[in-house]
Amino acid sequence: MKARLRDFTPKQIKKLSNGCGGKSSFIPVPEFIFHASCDKHDVLYTIGGTEEDRKKADKTFYKYMMLDIVNEDSRFKRIYYSIWAYTYYKAVRVFGKKYFSYGRQKTMKDLV
Repeated sequence: MKARLRDFTPKQIKKLSNGCGGKSSFIPVPEFIFHASCDKHDVLYTIGGTEEDRKKADKTFYKYMMLDIVNEDSRFKRIYYSIWAYTYYKAVRVFGKKYFSYGRQKTMKDLV
């Protein structure tokens, strides 16, 4: 059975992720309030699968970032972070392909 994000402990997620930005990327990416969302996205990319799985991972990433924004107290911050969330979503759609693990989806046994 393929691995699912909800099956991972916080410690396992931390081990499989590096926050925002691609692994071995030379461009530092500001994380703002999105570190946990970026970590979850990294795990989904590690689990891998098909191009359809990648699209789903990216949409899930965007959803998580938008949930990060909901509790911001200032309207300005919500708008500001929403723009960044959409920018990050578009960036992973354009540049994330080389970081996605294409092929058979990994199981928990494969990853931990």
